[in-house]
Amino acid sequence: MNTRRRSIKLLTALASIALVATACGGDDDDDAEPETTAGGESATTEEAATGSAATEGTDAGATGATDAGEEGGGEAAAGGELIECGTFVGDPPEHIDPALNSTLDAYQVINALYDGLTDNDQETLEAKPHVAESFEANEDATVWTFTIREGMAFSDGEQILPSTFQRSWERATDPDFAGEYSYLFNFIEGGAEKLAGEADTITGVVADDDAMTLTVTLSAPYSNFPAVAGFQTFFPMPEGASADPAGYENSVMIGNGPYMMEAARTDEEIVLVKNEAWTGDINGDTWDDRLERMTFRTSADPDTAYNAFEAGECDTANIPPARALEAQENWGTTLDLQVLGSYHWFFNQRDPRIGGPENLKLRQAISQAIDRETINEAVFNGTRTNSTGIVMDGIPGFKPDMCDYCAYDPEAAQAAFDEWTAAGNALDGPLPIQFNAGAGHEDVAAIFVDNLAAIGIPAEATPMPTEDYFSRLADGECVVCRAGWYADYPTYDNFMYDLFHQDSIGGNNHGYVSDEFDALVDQGKQTVDPDEQAALFNQAEEILLNQDIGVIPINWYLGDYVYNDEKISNFPQTKLGIVLFEQLTLSA
Repeated sequence: MNTRRRSIKLLTALASIALVATACGGDDDDDAEPETTAGGESATTEEAATGSAATEGTDAGATGATDAGEEGGGEAAAGGELIECGTFVGDPPEHIDPALNSTLDAYQVINALYDGLTDNDQETLEAKPHVAESFEANEDATVWTFTIREGMAFSDGEQILPSTFQRSWERATDPDFAGEYSYLFNFIEGGAEKLAGEADTITGVVADDDAMTLTVTLSAPYSNFPAVAGFQTFFPMPEGASADPAGYENSVMIGNGPYMMEAARTDEEIVLVKNEAWTGDINGDTWDDRLERMTFRTSADPDTAYNAFEAGECDTANIPPARALEAQENWGTTLDLQVLGSYHWFFNQRDPRIGGPENLKLRQAISQAIDRETINEAVFNGTRTNSTGIVMDGIPGFKPDMCDYCAYDPEAAQAAFDEWTAAGNALDGPLPIQFNAGAGHEDVAAIFVDNLAAIGIPAEATPMPTEDYFSRLADGECVVCRAGWYADYPTYDNFMYDLFHQDSIGGNNHGYVSDEFDALVDQGKQTVDPDEQAALFNQAEEILLNQDIGVIPINWYLGDYVYNDEKISNFPQTKLGIVLFEQLTLSA
């Protein structure tokens, strides 16, 4: 998922210048279909890697989330109110409709409002049934059947049935409405035709309300589908959401999660209150002592939010990277949590200034000219890990040190640039180094510009409006543009397919184009054997990083929240970057 619209990893001004690896399928017993039930294990779910999401000193707890405040406040107090300044920094969210949102910031609210067919076991990263009580697949993972729990309902009492999901998915694939994640419906038979306006329904979805089953026929085998089916794009929506799809997110949205909206959102705040009708998480826990009320406030910029937190005006904030050590010394933080996220910059292969085989040496020069260690030390107080690829440890199939051009090597960069110019190439003007303004990326862009100038490449920092930044990238405006990604579900294809496959252009792919890459990713998605699948995804990533040099990896994320540990006794942020507000507790 795109990192926060203000950028999920905030960079401040440096002195003047911080979703479930499940593969149901595998070695199935030929006489039995794979099935996962609530509270049980799947006979065919591949073993998920727990990774290194919680570094030494982090109590991952039963859920695998950072049990960050356990030492801070003593006895827990039931209920209470939280003023949250750590989520919406720079601008209010562009979207909070599950069908339209593409950022982690807004997903913090959406995840509190809605529950899906499945959810992640935060310790094992396995997809477990949630609104579904079970799911099963046929032998080749092309047909998945979800049995919906009896008695599930939205907060206003509307019953949730298999047809609720079918209607919600039809809404999300309306070509006049569909959001940046709508390409995920290409996984389903008839989804591509529906999105293209060539069909009125998704033919691969059959809802039987009498039997309480939702049967989904895929366009190709896909062992990770239960992980995808629990993602926001597939959340159930009430009937009222279909009456005015585009306007619904500006009303009091009705959900089925642990919280509900107190009032329609404003640019200044979003207020959620406890949903007394919530039936619990994947373990059946309803967290009776959860927060009664939460107010998500919009802040002008990272430092404003942090200063408001220090002044006691709110209980949480996002850590401006230049203040990471200060935050660690004085407050509770989630800096010990290694989350499954990548901070990187895209090359738009469709732009003649930077794309295509004729500019390969230019892209190599840029990647090798970037001093990632200086970025980490000067901007992030040395709190991050320099990345050697896009996919990180903790994702099944991860392979270390894949990138040949991610080490700072100004001599090699100069040689590559000289080779590019010797071939008759030249830039007409400075390359735009694009980022969402006011979101903390100014300092990284400044280092980029200085590093490139040192080898003779003209470049200029190019801020773009934060509120519609990702929408503009989806529309094709990227040249060299800042991006970042938290796993929606920790599977390798969530990075390779969602970010770089041509199906995702117009969504989360900002300009990488490779038929060879796409073929390997497609084959990997259809492969049930985990080792064979990993090998295919590794090959695809090597093409992205080394053959085409389609992206500039910079670093892998850590948790980045600061909180008042005198008030908050437990602040659970997960490996996916999500804060489980229903588990957050206040000190007595």
